[in-house]
Amino acid sequence: MHSVPMRLRFSLLATLGILLLLLQTAALSALQPALTDYAARLPVVKQQIPAVVASAQQAAENNLTYPKALLNMPYWQQEGFAEEMANRAGGLAHAMPSESRRRLVTDHDIMVISIRSWEKQRDDTLKYVKECKAKGWTVTVIGSKAGKPADLGADFFIDNGAPTPVADQGRINALANVTLGWMWCCEYAAAMSRHGKFPAILYSVAMKGAEEYDAKIQSEDGRFTLLPCDKAIPAGELSNIYLKRVDKLVKDCTSKRIQEQVTKAADIIAAHLQTGGTVGLSSVGHIIMDEMFRENKTKWKVFYAAGAVQSAYKTNLKPGDLLVWIAYCGMNTAYDDYGKYITEAGLKLITCYSPDPSWATAPTAVRLAHIDQCWDLPDAEAPIPIFPYTMAPVSGINATLILRMLDDEVAKRQAVK
Repeated sequence: MHSVPMRLRFSLLATLGILLLLLQTAALSALQPALTDYAARLPVVKQQIPAVVASAQQAAENNLTYPKALLNMPYWQQEGFAEEMANRAGGLAHAMPSESRRRLVTDHDIMVISIRSWEKQRDDTLKYVKECKAKGWTVTVIGSKAGKPADLGADFFIDNGAPTPVADQGRINALANVTLGWMWCCEYAAAMSRHGKFPAILYSVAMKGAEEYDAKIQSEDGRFTLLPCDKAIPAGELSNIYLKRVDKLVKDCTSKRIQEQVTKAADIIAAHLQTGGTVGLSSVGHIIMDEMFRENKTKWKVFYAAGAVQSAYKTNLKPGDLLVWIAYCGMNTAYDDYGKYITEAGLKLITCYSPDPSWATAPTAVRLAHIDQCWDLPDAEAPIPIFPYTMAPVSGINATLILRMLDDEVAKRQAVK
């Protein structure tokens, strides 16, 4: 037997390497821009752990010194971020929009501000930060280093990794900011644990007993609850755990199963639009309730159903229209039977939710496609030493990322029709 000459072996290996690179490039190019752009942010997000720890630790120590100081996630120009951080499964009971507790304001409050883009928010942010500082509050800003004003004036700054400050980065900035927001919450709780305390953490309303438990810590006084904790969590530990879970979420979204589900749904939506049909988009959740109205490429008819479930579908759509319904862990919630009213409106349906066996009841409306969300109840990911034993969800990121992926896919089909 004759051996392959060394030069030829190197040539074959080089050719194989090029082929593998081409295959990887082709695979990545087949994915949605929203998915690849969000994945590209995660290395920068991980580099922010020291900045997150510094900000969150200062906030925790401040609130231990001043027990009535507020932890504010203002609605001001950041509705999606505030919704995701407030009253959320796995979230801090104390994290609330400042607008909700004006009469409880102190001179030692903490502000965490999320910037969608400097292009749209630069001047207002500079003014707002200045106002907050004049009141004696500590301010953390989450935004892009690219375009950050030199005179921002915040106490802490956390970079979301956006390559430019322009507004079209907002759809990914929102996801990166929420990722950093959950890391911040984890590090705030961990910092308190190093002082023998732990802040109250909310439990998913889909879990048995959650309403009674949450009601106690969602009261005016209950939000300040601090529990004894005998385990000191090292700085950065929970952030790293959370980011590993986010990495898994990204891998799940690139999987053959999810990609095929997104592709099928996009085919149906694009075909429906091409015939002049209306495609409604609605959701129940937190960050997505704001994000579904922003920077869409597809001509969705976007509307709220939450709070108007009996009339929303019939008011906004007609029988035979197609509805994309992005929900939580099933068609319905503990509060509303969305499936009933979708069926009564005579709509065709594409669903997206976590397929929990207890909650994911099949709709009786005509369902043409379904996209799985990739998380499980009790909807929190980082282990903690007190009840409910986990905090910081990925479900809001998952739902919003799926929306962006689906939007990209439909837009791609419309561009080549």
